[in-house]
Amino acid sequence: MVCCHKKDFFYDGKGYFPIQVGKALSSVDLEIQGDDTGENISEKNPNFCELTAHYWLWKKGIETKYVGLNHYRRYFDFKQGSRGYFFQNMSESNIKKGTLDLPDNLDLIFQNYDVVLANPMHYPISIGMHYCIKHDKDDLKALRDIIRDKFPEYIESFDFIINGNKLSLCNMFIMNKALFDSYSEWLFNLLFALEKRNKCWSDQYQSRVFGFLSERLLNVYVHHNRLRVKYYPIIKISEDRPLNNIKGYLKNWSSNIIYTILKRFPECQIKY
Repeated sequence: MVCCHKKDFFYDGKGYFPIQVGKALSSVDLEIQGDDTGENISEKNPNFCELTAHYWLWKKGIETKYVGLNHYRRYFDFKQGSRGYFFQNMSESNIKKGTLDLPDNLDLIFQNYDVVLANPMHYPISIGMHYCIKHDKDDLKALRDIIRDKFPEYIESFDFIINGNKLSLCNMFIMNKALFDSYSEWLFNLLFALEKRNKCWSDQYQSRVFGFLSERLLNVYVHHNRLRVKYYPIIKISEDRPLNNIKGYLKNWSSNIIYTILKRFPECQIKY
């Protein structure tokens, strides 16, 4: 899946299937498959983000050997292998035919691995603490309570990931169809239970809560089921101007100051 929500660059080469997410809410037709046909949650896109495409494909029951998810500007870098970086920017002009195509040897990869994920990001503080700084800690607490009630066998794995400091992000993966179906059943069971709280979030960014939490849950599911992971870095299609790069640098710099304080002074740490 290539999740798209606006008129912009997206790659539709070998192995990719572009889907317009939030199609039920959009006045723009991208002239690609929408996530609003059949059984769908297209109208939940402001809260579920790329998961509306994930849900649509799961319920579609399409016959395929493998299922993967990426974004219109984020793709696995199969050409470079498992390099150390997480994101590598690449301009649209540098994307040539075949650059982002899926490898011909997917079967070979899955002889030795169960799932493809993004190279993990390593944080100077725990994943739970990072979430509490960036998002609403009550959502994380509520999710843990739901896991404890519905899937108690996953609590130890949830705590392991949340108290650790590395995470594969972006909800990006490739896995076989049977595993995708099993993961989807577990994931949406949890998220729909959390949704029933009918909470209103503070702003448009924070309202994307189920997209944020599912990034953590993907890692929990993989860890709990002891899946063998093949990691790849991510290519980010970006035409960032120097000013945007400076803003991003300053934002990361200020965050690192907060992280350093929290790490040095445990009494200041946010608990979830």
